[in-house]
Amino acid sequence: MRRRAFAASAALAAFVPLAAPRAQSLLDRLAGTSMGANAFVQAAAISDNFEIESSRTLLTRSQHPQIREFAQRMIEHHTMMSTEMRAMPEATTRMPAQLDERRTNWLIMLRQQQDEDMLNRYYVQYQIESHEEALLAFETYAQSGDVPALKAFAEKHLPTIRTHLENARALQAPRAG
Repeated sequence: MRRRAFAASAALAAFVPLAAPRAQSLLDRLAGTSMGANAFVQAAAISDNFEIESSRTLLTRSQHPQIREFAQRMIEHHTMMSTEMRAMPEATTRMPAQLDERRTNWLIMLRQQQDEDMLNRYYVQYQIESHEEALLAFETYAQSGDVPALKAFAEKHLPTIRTHLENARALQAPRAG
């Protein structure tokens, strides 16, 4: 068991140095700046797609009741948001064809995880990181968006993204007893 945990930790360490600089540069680029419609739609769509796919992966292999409940909510909420965005003419031509490289690597890591506890841990960590970025994108676009319909979309869903992040962080918090 310890060998598996060590191997999983080593595998994660291989991804983390690659992911951290990209995440930080995205956060740096967005913090305190305006965000164009293309960047917002791409960030929102990639986030939705990752939340849905990673949650489906989690549901196939985890028995943790709270994490499963969270994953089911992520599928429902992000499917609804994605469907709503796809119905907007202002968004349809800006939708990305696939996930970004980092989230693709996260999905691979989740799908290859053999230990359920490590799967749960990685899933929650990736949910936190993805929702932190989504929250920043939604906040930035809600404040300074250049397309009124997309700005209204960002404003409407900002509380949901905020709640998702809080819920994911609560799953990560140490439990007494």
